[in-house]
Amino acid sequence: MSYFDLQVNGAFGVDFNDDTMSPEAFVFACQKLQELGVVGFLPTIITDSIDTMCGRIRKIVSILESHPQTRQLVPGLHIEGPFLSSKIGFYGTHPPQHILPAKERDAMRLLDAGNGHIRLVTLAPEQDPDCSVLRRLCAEKAIVFAGHTDASYAMLQRALDDGLVGFTHLGNGCVHQVDRQDNIMQRVLALKEKLYVTLIADGIHLPDWLLNSWIHLLGVDRCIIISDSMNAAGMPPGEYAIGNQRVLVDASRRTRHRDHGYLAGSASTMHDMDQYLQRQLDLDEAVRQKILLHNARSLIEKR
Repeated sequence: MSYFDLQVNGAFGVDFNDDTMSPEAFVFACQKLQELGVVGFLPTIITDSIDTMCGRIRKIVSILESHPQTRQLVPGLHIEGPFLSSKIGFYGTHPPQHILPAKERDAMRLLDAGNGHIRLVTLAPEQDPDCSVLRRLCAEKAIVFAGHTDASYAMLQRALDDGLVGFTHLGNGCVHQVDRQDNIMQRVLALKEKLYVTLIADGIHLPDWLLNSWIHLLGVDRCIIISDSMNAAGMPPGEYAIGNQRVLVDASRRTRHRDHGYLAGSASTMHDMDQYLQRQLDLDEAVRQKILLHNARSLIEKR
């Protein structure tokens, strides 16, 4: 089985948001992911200061441009933040001091640092109320997903009209308690025919019964499984990091931010998630191929 992963913060002890990451470490992580069946993935840079994010983007771009073997596996980068909701719960483990309203100059700094390698950007539509940044990102050939957001139904509809394509890890990056009817999950499901929706299938971010229900509601043509893995994926329990944040990982692979306890990415690979989907949801190979490989790859390749 082969996999295409739209969101990888790190794996096998390598943190893609580590300012000291060496080219050798990045190549090592690529090789280990490839050994587990990954045929493509997007290294993901998360919220920090714009200067810091640009530096991390440039580091990965430099590695891609100087190591041709990595470019076959890495068609681009995913930028998650800093234009996310500033509401507690919705920004998850993204550092709130670095969350910003969307400004075109900041977005262009990130894209310029990517030198044509930015393929996916996750933002909160309420931080871009006139959709000007969304439209600029689309004009620059970036794919834009909503995520870490409490955007209203009307905001999501407007963003869709202006080029929004998908939604990042539904059911995560939101508060624990919501309105029973008008909440971000119900809004996304109401727009499911217009959105690609990513889900984390590690048995921790979503219970199996909910994951199974959403896969069927979304339909296999609109559902994409992502790992959202951090550098603990493929490693034993212990203390790890995403950028400057410390993350505790227990024997069940549950990740917890050391300071506030929120989930902080996953410690599972796409191969782990494939095994989970077979074991807990009994999904057949054709369905798994769609949601673990084909949908993500076709989305990236056709844009």
